[in-house]
Amino acid sequence: MGQKSHADTSWLIALLNPDDAHHNRALKELDELNSAPSISAFALAELLVNFELNEAIDVFSTLATLKSALSSIISLDTEIATKSAQIRSANKITLGDAIIIATALSEKAKLLTFDKNMRSVYERVK
Repeated sequence: MGQKSHADTSWLIALLNPDDAHHNRALKELDELNSAPSISAFALAELLVNFELNEAIDVFSTLATLKSALSSIISLDTEIATKSAQIRSANKITLGDAIIIATALSEKAKLLTFDKNMRSVYERVK
């Protein structure tokens, strides 16, 4: 089996929004994956906020579609929380970004993101 992947909110938004500047790249990356990516519960919450702000999106039906399309939604546990705190304290990133990076590391997965700073921190700490 190939490398697992873990999606950041920016990547998911680009994938789901045809008007996003990174949409085509996200589609290409999705096509190249060996299996569906996982996401952190934190990224899911961020994504749902984005959906709630867009009145044209039926949040419940989109959530059901997402759940069936993803390999898993990873809960925040003590190990991920501890690694998140270490990553955030050593780098100039938000706690949310640190949680997503720590979750990808915990899953031993490639991080899918369009956030250059987040990608840089992930590459440095993996």
